[in-house]
Parts: sequence; structure tokens; C-alpha cells
Amino acid sequence: AEHGTVDKTGFIIFAGSPDGVMDELHNPYAYNLFRLDTQGGHVTERITGHVLSGIEFPSINTSIDQITYNISSNFDPALTPDGNILFSSTQANGSRAGGKGRVMLCVDNWDGAYPRPIYGNCDDEIGGACGKSQAKITFGERRLVYVESPYMNWEVGQLASVSWDAPYNKTYEKLTKDDGGLYRSPYPLPDVRMLVSYAERGDFGIYWFDCKNGEAGELVHNDPEWNDHQPAPVYIKYRPRWINTFTAGKNFGVTTVTYQPFDQVKVEGYPHSWATWICFDTTLTDLPVGPYPHQKAKDTKPGDVRAVRIVEGVQCVEPDASRFKAKAGSHLVGGCRSSSNSGTAFQQRKIIGYQYVEDDGSVVTSQTADTPYYIQNLDERGMAVQTALAWAYLRPYHGRICSGCHDGSYRGRAFQNQHAKALYNWWYDDR
Repeated sequence: AEHGTVDKTGFIIFAGSPDGVMDELHNPYAYNLFRLDTQGGHVTERITGHVLSGIEFPSINTSIDQITYNISSNFDPALTPDGNILFSSTQANGSRAGGKGRVMLCVDNWDGAYPRPIYGNCDDEIGGACGKSQAKITFGERRLVYVESPYMNWEVGQLASVSWDAPYNKTYEKLTKDDGGLYRSPYPLPDVRMLVSYAERGDFGIYWFDCKNGEAGELVHNDPEWNDHQPAPVYIKYRPRWINTFTAGKNFGVTTVTYQPFDQVKVEGYPHSWATWICFDTTLTDLPVGPYPHQKAKDTKPGDVRAVRIVEGVQCVEPDASRFKAKAGSHLVGGCRSSSNSGTAFQQRKIIGYQYVEDDGSVVTSQTADTPYYIQNLDERGMAVQTALAWAYLRPYHGRICSGCHDGSYRGRAFQNQHAKALYNWWYDDR
């Protein structure tokens, strides 16, 4: 079929972990999200004309495309009513959250183009370093319901929720009472009811959740020989909005959110595995000055940040577990999370490069895609004044927009129609 002419179709999104990898907390896995083209024949490529990177399966005429890139794990994908992919994301970059890391709830487009933290990524958000998993969005009030666990690698615990439209502490609510039982697999229904998997002592069964009393209510099914999980009622599902982050037609291969000029990406030999990101103001932040890694070293104003350093995270691949020893560097800064693989943290890292920051605080750059990275703001001496502690990534040809460090659009200043020197000079300057 001709580029851009194939009808829309569905995909399967799943979490998978390669063999022989370890995450930042020394677990023998590191999950990320993948998209399986169920129809075969590179459907997305035929729809958009975009050349995808992925795992080829010629025997069944299909391909699998990795859509997220996290040194730790992204897991528990679920579809949102507006066509996004909702999932849990472990963020444990270096000494983040006192070395304990955090699990946040995140959404992304089906092609991995636009990941957005929703709840659980910030120090002051309720839940701390507890696990957050199996999130779903309720009908009606549009609550984000999830399992809140005492440990990161647990998938059972109590039910909690925040507003999907306003995911702040003030909308946080503990849904279950501390009755000694454990919950998992919440599944909201259009009639406002919700199914859950619940166990008081160890045998999980499927129950209707009693929202009024905050506990498991009427029993639906319980096989005493098995633990019953993941109820999925059969009903007419909503038809999600198609979020297409590609531009098809004559300019195929270029995304609707990138700032790369069309003629530039059509130049023969231009690397299709690159992407672009822009920050309108590297000094715009609500984080305080302090000694901790997530805080800034000093106050900055436009002109104080002279450059950014872009640092790549390298996944630990060690099939032979005997060659890896946790806590090998515990006498160093990394403490109990250090290892023989890396002295002061767990990840190995390398510098992708540096980029000049304009005197208004804005910066734009292109770099390798499908690569986990974070950035550091540097002052006039080349010293880091602020370090991002969440892993970011770009998809090929795509673009990312940042309004500042930890200053989201809900604070009223982000994504305004403002002039940024970095974008203007990069787009129009031919030097």
C-alpha cells in the first residue's frame, strides 16, 4: 500500500525485559514497554511513512517496536479513555529519594513519543517510595485508581486514587481500610462499579469493591485451588481517540511535534535515529536550594546557566551473576545501592554532549534517539547547579518540549506563546 493510505488499526502494548539485565535496585530484570504490530507488514510504517526501529519477525510478517527507554522498569500498561498508554515507571537515578527511588504513574503515546509524569514522581507527593501499580481510570469522576504497596517490587497492597484531571496531593484519597487484607487488579466499569482481586489470608478471589465502606464486598468468583487475579469483564469498550504523532503524506517521517525543518531531514544520510528537544527556560524551577541531589545548588536567573550536559544511562547487562556484587562500594557515596558494576551508584553513564544555553535561559538541541538520558544545568565554571533525576528519552524524528525544571503547565507559566532565542536562532541561523 502507498504511504499514508492504510486504515488505522490496533496494537498490543506489553512490558518485557531482556535476558541478563539488572535494574538500578539490583533486581534481575529491567522492563520497558513494547508495541506489537498485530497485523504484520509494518502497519505503522505504511500509515505514516516513518521508518521504525524495532525487532523484526519476518517469519510472521511483523515487528516489535520498543517505545520506552528506562534504566529501571516501566510496567503495567493500560489504555486510557483518550488513547494514551498509562503505566508505572520506577525512577531510581543515582541517589534519587535518598537512594530509595520512586515509582510514578506515567502516560505516553502509543509510539512512545510523549511521556508525561502524572503522579508519584515528586518528593512531596503522598506515598513516598512505596510501589504504585496496576493503575486504571474510573468512569464518571475520572479517578486514577492504583495499588499502593509498601515495597516497590510488590504488586499487592491497598487501593488509593488521585484525580485524573488534577493529580495533586489535595485530590489523593485512600480507598481501602487497613483491614489486614491485600488488594490488586482494580478494574473500573462504566456503571461506576469496580472489580478487585482481594485476599484476607492468602487465597485471592474476585470481588465487587464496596466503595462506601472501603472494602471488598460481594464475592464474584474464588477458586480455592488458585489465586484469582486480573478480572476483565466483557463489555463494549470506549473507542479511544487516535493520537497520531506522525505527519503522513508528502512530509512523511517528520513528526507534528518536532522542530526539525522538513528539508533538513530529507537530506540523504541524515540520521533518522536522532531527535530534538527544547527547553524554554532552564532557570524556571520551583525546587529549593539545598544539599540534596534533586535540589539546586544555587539560585539562577536567565544568563546564569551557560550550558547543559546531556548524560546517557547504560543498562547493566551481566548474564553471569557471579561477576556482579551488590554493596561492593558501600564505603563510597553510593552506599548500599553501589555495586561492583559502578562505584557510587548503580548505573554506568557516559556523556552524550554539551549544548550552549542562550542568555534568556532557553536551549534546543538534537541528539540520539531511543537512548535513556538526563541533563545537568552548568554555570560559567562548568559546574552543575541542577541535575534532573528522572530518565528521559526521545523517539526517532520526534521532539520534546520542556518549560523548565519541575515547573509543569498546571502552574500557569509553561507552554506559553513566548519567544525563545534558542528556537529562533536554531531555526533561522545558518551558521
